[in-house]
Amino acid sequence: MHELSIAQSILKTVLAESAARQPARATKVGLRIGVMAGIDPQSLTFCFEALVKGTSLEPLELAIEPGRADELEFTYLELEEP
Repeated sequence: MHELSIAQSILKTVLAESAARQPARATKVGLRIGVMAGIDPQSLTFCFEALVKGTSLEPLELAIEPGRADELEFTYLELEEP
């Protein structure tokens, strides 16, 4: 299940970007996934939510939109000011 390692990589990126923009906190991350990327969006969402649960990132939301071919792109990170 490579979706778990993808979710871990996304969260690593979110943590790095959030740290650079403190005191803002991440609220939503967007991805674009193509149908030929070999990634199951439901599995990725499950893994993402499991990794976020009970951490300082909770309630970080994952938004996935359809992409082209084998595309996997980190499209945006929404931040909230305290």
